[in-house]
Amino acid sequence: MKRLYRALAWALAAACSLSFVFLALDWLFPFPVERLAPPASTVVTGSRGEPIRFFLARDQSWRFPVALDDIPAVYLDALLCAEDRRFFRHPGVDPAALAKALAANVLAGRVVRGGSTITMQVARLAEPKPRTYAAKIIECFRAFQLELHFSKPEILRCYANLAPFGGNITGLGAASWFYFGKSPDKLSLSEAALLAAIPRSPNRFQPVRHPHEARKARTLVLAAMAATGAAAPERAAEAAAQPLPGALKRPPLIAPHLAQMAVAQARAGAAPPARTHGGSDTLPALQTPAGASAIRTTLDSRIQEISRQAARSRLVELRAQGVGNAAVVVLDVKTRDVLALVGSDDFLDESRRGKVNAATAQRSPGSALKPFLYALAFQDGDISPQSLLLDIPITAGNYDPRNYDGNYRGRVEAQDALINSYNTPAVRLLAQAGPERFHKLLLDGGLAGLSRPTAHYGLALILGGGEVSLLDLTNLYATLARGGMHAPASFLTGVRHPEKRLLSPEACSLSASILSRLERPDLPGGAERASGLPTVAWKTGTSFGHRDAFAVGFSSRFVVGVWTGNVDGRPVKGISGMRQAAPLFFDIFRALEPDGSGLPRPEGLNLAEVEVCALSRQLPGPDCRERVAMTVIPGVTKLTPCLVHQRVLVDAATGLRVAGSCLDGRDVRQEVVTQYPAELTTWWRAGGMPVPAIPEPSPDCPEALAGQGPRITSPKAQAVYRLRPGSPEAFQRVGLAAQAGTDAGELHWFQDGILVREQGQGEGLFLELERGEHRLMVVDSRGRSDSVRFSVE
Repeated sequence: MKRLYRALAWALAAACSLSFVFLALDWLFPFPVERLAPPASTVVTGSRGEPIRFFLARDQSWRFPVALDDIPAVYLDALLCAEDRRFFRHPGVDPAALAKALAANVLAGRVVRGGSTITMQVARLAEPKPRTYAAKIIECFRAFQLELHFSKPEILRCYANLAPFGGNITGLGAASWFYFGKSPDKLSLSEAALLAAIPRSPNRFQPVRHPHEARKARTLVLAAMAATGAAAPERAAEAAAQPLPGALKRPPLIAPHLAQMAVAQARAGAAPPARTHGGSDTLPALQTPAGASAIRTTLDSRIQEISRQAARSRLVELRAQGVGNAAVVVLDVKTRDVLALVGSDDFLDESRRGKVNAATAQRSPGSALKPFLYALAFQDGDISPQSLLLDIPITAGNYDPRNYDGNYRGRVEAQDALINSYNTPAVRLLAQAGPERFHKLLLDGGLAGLSRPTAHYGLALILGGGEVSLLDLTNLYATLARGGMHAPASFLTGVRHPEKRLLSPEACSLSASILSRLERPDLPGGAERASGLPTVAWKTGTSFGHRDAFAVGFSSRFVVGVWTGNVDGRPVKGISGMRQAAPLFFDIFRALEPDGSGLPRPEGLNLAEVEVCALSRQLPGPDCRERVAMTVIPGVTKLTPCLVHQRVLVDAATGLRVAGSCLDGRDVRQEVVTQYPAELTTWWRAGGMPVPAIPEPSPDCPEALAGQGPRITSPKAQAVYRLRPGSPEAFQRVGLAAQAGTDAGELHWFQDGILVREQGQGEGLFLELERGEHRLMVVDSRGRSDSVRFSVE
């Protein structure tokens, strides 16, 4: 009996010693727990949780970690039958399995059997080592550590997430998706058995490359399940007859450019990645991988596909015209959510640089910024939609803007100037509003591409002299749709920015009303005759150099922006927003709103109609016989008494103008004359158009003569100037001088009908000489003028 007690004591002491040694080694060499949770792949999803693009984990693996609850019982049964039937009964190492494996390997003279438990395999997957006896001893030690610190179910979860499934597919979540396009909880018996077999030899049992070997491995697992009662024999036989996957599922590529933007913004800290386990909101056609690191975007997959297909269809026609690329952005008016972003029609088309995101590339917008200048002028009260603007040639320094069609109309209503996209009225309006103020408005409106000083753009800013992205431009139109309230666009769910007032609701409403008119030249060919044309407010733009065409607009529900062109900046002769971008714009709106939703309907606007003079569009005087209605913002729109209609006194006998003391002893009468702006009358005269006559002053009336117009003294009439080769340009010029009365005010100098200089009283000016015959005209502030002709050789 004493011997028995002594043996037990020695055994207990040995066990305690081994336990102490194990605990000491466990403390000295802790298990690398962090390797049990390697980095997960990132899944970017749409607004309903449907995947739109996958991104590899940092180690270039596809890995969608699963939680224990996501692992189906059928897979666990298959795994235990295939790998470790005594899993729940051993402490991490199965001595019987190791003994059998050792005997088999010795008899065979090579490794034919592993004998590793699931726990040992987890240890090896977490800490890979060459397959040696020393490595096996370390593996056993690590297995004991795992059993000490983790429960059996936790070890099963670690195995499911670390097991290799061929290539760079790691873990049950990735394997379920890439082999079967589903989450693990949807696996059938046949599928679970195959996935339990593959990790035994991932390359050998890969079902796509080696279907025969994979089928045999699956059959063995099913046979083991039938033998142990884990599956009924008839079900196992039926599962063994099921076909194997013939190809791996391709990762989704629904909105690749937006997905890249979402990942970049999420990694920058704008929105933390969320964990997702699928759910009822996933689309049945393509489920989100369970447990993936997910970033949910605002994208609507249906609208994305509508936009992509519309772009692809139109590009068939556009590419025949030399236009190789298109981009589309669709926003929700109320939330500013990005519902669709098509950076190119084919992300994988290397020949057309499909990976370039044309929706965020900086491009010249052409005239697409004009609605915001007009809205600013409405807000400042400088004009109303019916105000008259000058549409005549203008030169500002070296800048010589011209209308797209090369024609000028003298005077046009502001609403016509905007809807017809006339350039010279817009340039004049920008000069009046102030380029700095307008530039700041655009920057505050999110056009970050306009980052250079205002002087860099000058007056050319309104005609596309800067660069903007389609996304930013579309979002600025959303500000117009929202009555002037601005905020950045959102493409990550849960990310919202507070809105701020950028423009008044009245100014936005006036601009939107103009942009919704149908009687306009930039309707795409045949669109005015097509049925179902939706009611939208929209504008086109064509960049400098004929490189980019834009069409942007909105309804009460959506804001749509379209760009067409070539991503390499290659110009296309004749490209324009109306011909190349507007048709695609309306294709998308027709698909989104077959019945149309109309324009936003703001309430409580401070707008009114007043009666104004038809010729001046100012408050009518007694001589304004023709009057029209004008929409104004009460208390904001600036109206002055009409200055076009003026009364003068003329000698009843001679019809000449008299004034002051000359009235004594004369029979005089009043006449109403029309005095138009000096630039306008000069342009009329230069073009040979009739100008309303004003009675000449009486030569014997000094007061009337004092009102005579300027007289040019330099250059001399019919003078001939010769350029000297090699001389600096600064010396190749002629002085401008004119005699003018005290009431002349500022003098405007026109060469060949184009304004070249403006001169104050006593100011010296010079004109650079250009070869050819020239007609020079000077006009004072009262519209009086003089002209001479000279030539340069």
